[in-house]
Amino acid sequence: MKKLILGLLSALALLPGGMLRSGDVRAAETFAVQSPRRDHRANPHANCHGERYEDRRGRYTKDSWLVYYRGRKVEGASVSSFADLGGGYGKDNWTVYYRGWKVEGASASSFADLGGGYGKDNWTVFYEGRKLEGASAMSFEYKGRGYGKDNWNTYFRGEQLRPGQSPDGMLGGGYAKDSWSVYYRGRKVEGVSASSFEYLGGGYGKDPWKVVYQGREVPGASSSSFEELGWGYARDAWKVYYCGEVIPGASPATFRIPDRR
Repeated sequence: MKKLILGLLSALALLPGGMLRSGDVRAAETFAVQSPRRDHRANPHANCHGERYEDRRGRYTKDSWLVYYRGRKVEGASVSSFADLGGGYGKDNWTVYYRGWKVEGASASSFADLGGGYGKDNWTVFYEGRKLEGASAMSFEYKGRGYGKDNWNTYFRGEQLRPGQSPDGMLGGGYAKDSWSVYYRGRKVEGVSASSFEYLGGGYGKDPWKVVYQGREVPGASSSSFEELGWGYARDAWKVYYCGEVIPGASPATFRIPDRR
C-alpha cells in the first residue's frame, strides 16, 4: 500500500503545471508514514481542534503527558491529578497555578477559586496569583464586579480600599458609593454628591448637578433632563450623546433607537 501511495504521488508531481512539487511529495510521504502514530510530546500543537485534548472545561487542556494553558506547557504539572478550577486557576496534588504559572505559597489541598481573579487556601487570599497581603482567608469572600471583602477590609481588583467604601453600596455598572464619595471601578468620581448620586445604566450616572460617563464628567450635559437610552446613547433637552460624547447635529426631541428584531 505504501508503495502504491508513493507511486501515485510521484506521478502527480510529473503532471503539467506541477500539481505537487518534489518537496510536497517528501512531506506527503512523511505524513503518510507518521500519521498513524503522531507524537504529541514532540509537537503539542499538532491539532488545535481536538484529537489530543481530553479536558476542555476551561483554559487548561492536557494530553497523556503534559498540561497546557492556552497552548503553553505548564511546567511541572502532574497530568494525572491536575484539575481546572476555573478563573485561570488550576492545581495538581502539590501545586496551584494561575494562568499556567505557579502560585507561590499556595496550598493545593485547600485552594479554591472564588471568582473575579480571587482565590484562597486555608491561610492566604490571592488575587490573580499573588498574595493579598493582610486579607483574612477565614472571612474573605468575593462580592462581584471586582470587589472582595473580609471582616475588616474591602478590596477592588486586589487593591485595598479605605475604610467605609463597601461593595454593599454597589450601584451597578462598576459604580459604588459610601457615605462620602462615589467610585467607578474603585476610582473616586470627583465632584458628585454620594447622597443624591444615581446610576442610570450604560455607564452613565448623575447627581442633581453633574452627569458622568464611566466615572468622568460629561461636559455641558443637563442633569435635570438627562436620560440614558441604551446601547451607549443618552440625551438631555439640548443634545444627544454616544458613550459620553456629543453627537453633532442630532435632535434630542426626535432621536430614537429602532426596536431590535
